[in-house]
Amino acid sequence: MPSLDCLVLCAGRGERLRPLTDLCPKPLLPVCGTTIADRALAACEPLDPVRKLANAHHLTDQILAWAEARSLDHVQVEPVLLDTGGALARLAAERELLADHLLVHNGDILHDIDLSVPWKAHLDSGAEATLVVVDRPRVNTVVERDGCFAGVLGHPRGPATAPEGSRRGTFTGIAFYRAKSISGNPDVPWSVKELWHDLLEKGRRILVWTAPEGSRWDDLGTADDLGRAIQSEMRRRNLSYWIDPGADAASDAEIGPGSAVEYGARVEPGARLENSVLFPGGEAPRGQILTNTLRNPAGDLPWAPA
Repeated sequence: MPSLDCLVLCAGRGERLRPLTDLCPKPLLPVCGTTIADRALAACEPLDPVRKLANAHHLTDQILAWAEARSLDHVQVEPVLLDTGGALARLAAERELLADHLLVHNGDILHDIDLSVPWKAHLDSGAEATLVVVDRPRVNTVVERDGCFAGVLGHPRGPATAPEGSRRGTFTGIAFYRAKSISGNPDVPWSVKELWHDLLEKGRRILVWTAPEGSRWDDLGTADDLGRAIQSEMRRRNLSYWIDPGADAASDAEIGPGSAVEYGARVEPGARLENSVLFPGGEAPRGQILTNTLRNPAGDLPWAPA
């Protein structure tokens, strides 16, 4: 059986989630008790990766502490944020890719996709890479023809319009690569889309695997995305609200539907949460009514429930 390493991408700054991410890297924000990065790692582990890797740039010490606690094999610290293409090139240049293949998984997504299925498709196809996509018509930019990658719409090297007979999908942030197919400049930031187009122009096959209809996939880029994903998680668990066992919530505080109090957060007597989330260290003072707000000690971020 070909060997596999996995890489959880944890280097981004999470600019659109400031001020929350001024204090906590986005992958380490918890969703109903489990960090986003831990969910990514859990999705990879059933494939029995030989080595588990991550990268770090923003609030590096927190990522390093998380990685040590999870017994990761290597964390690539990037003084300059390299983007995914540059990060992969750096790992290859430093000979950190020891397995035959690499599973790359964004550290800021939630999904319920069984990755063993695209992994098998990747191996059976003999492709250089396999991109996992979902059908999200509003943001479908990956062009696929006959099951293979045909470019990214809107990219300078991609097609201006989708060719006749092609289909489109949204890249999930999950992909499999043959380790030997990863190349490029390891010293400057560049997008992994450049690697895809490099392989395409060389006539190398990139498989596009579409997740089953109805699959969960949440990209947590904005406050609205994050808040709605947390509420979706509660619905999936048949919960109207979430209070972590490690939180401190007064008995007479009101935790309204769609609200969450994560570990290390505090709700004082008489406070009320309405569609709001307290992340670790966040507090709702005595008598305060908090509405449509994501909060940690760095500040508040408003959001709009669906």
